[in-house]
Amino acid sequence: MIGVAGYDLAWPRRFEQLRREYAAARAAAGVPVVAIEHVGSTSVPGLAAKPVIDCDIVVAGQDVAAASGVLAGLGFRPLGERGIPLRWAFTEPERLAGTRSQGPSGAKV
Repeated sequence: MIGVAGYDLAWPRRFEQLRREYAAARAAAGVPVVAIEHVGSTSVPGLAAKPVIDCDIVVAGQDVAAASGVLAGLGFRPLGERGIPLRWAFTEPERLAGTRSQGPSGAKV
């Protein structure tokens, strides 16, 4: 069964915390990022959603491996492309439960 919750005003703040953490780790590793985006139903104000913050981290195609390494260093477990070339999915570490990264995705920049 999938649990859905009413919109929570904390979701945008939680995404911003995650975005800052990802950006800092990426900067420390010297990996350029095109964008870090809040995606999925929790990103839509007023919409009921599964209470999971989904993030897309967009990098240039040549930076996918390095960006994946940064996420692994934060404790994320890589799940591979999952059928979408140049898009890597990750399972969050326990300390970030309720978040999910759907990136890094390779982008043509």
